[in-house]
Amino acid sequence: MRATGCFVLLVIIFFSANAQKISFSEHRSSFHTYIKGDTFEGVVFSQDFAFPFLSHICGDKRFTPTPADIEAAEKLLINDLKTVNVLKLNQGGANGPVIHENLNRFVRQYYGYVTETGDRIVYISFLFKGHYLPKNKETPNWLKGAVMVLNGGSNYWQIQANLDKLSLFGLGVNGLDRTASR
Repeated sequence: MRATGCFVLLVIIFFSANAQKISFSEHRSSFHTYIKGDTFEGVVFSQDFAFPFLSHICGDKRFTPTPADIEAAEKLLINDLKTVNVLKLNQGGANGPVIHENLNRFVRQYYGYVTETGDRIVYISFLFKGHYLPKNKETPNWLKGAVMVLNGGSNYWQIQANLDKLSLFGLGVNGLDRTASR
């Protein structure tokens, strides 16, 4: 009986360690809410927000991710990103950080949509925190609206979390145009 109790306690501790909980949220406009957890922060865009990256998805196929949806997506990132990112494309050295080793160094933008088969997807865009420090107490751009960055290496990347199949897909890490500064 004592061994069973110890096993249950270990299971609870394990799952608590992997839990990604939102500790603070603030509704900033009718289109977005700021959220913060122990290891992440970001902005959740409502289903009414005009999402520029998935413009082919009409309004009735979008949804506003709930705190539970964000926590589930963050848990998938913690548990599965290293496997999805096995090739480490456009990462390391001059390309920017290895993303699965530096998750806490990125702010997120979350958008929800529903596939034709009914799966709920959270599209997550990641922006390196060091590039978005506020100046003169201004609100950083990533908190105001969708940020689209071309190039920049692994300082900017995107992935999608399927909340129904509990899987990650569509990892896209920006390239680095070395001719842009010439």
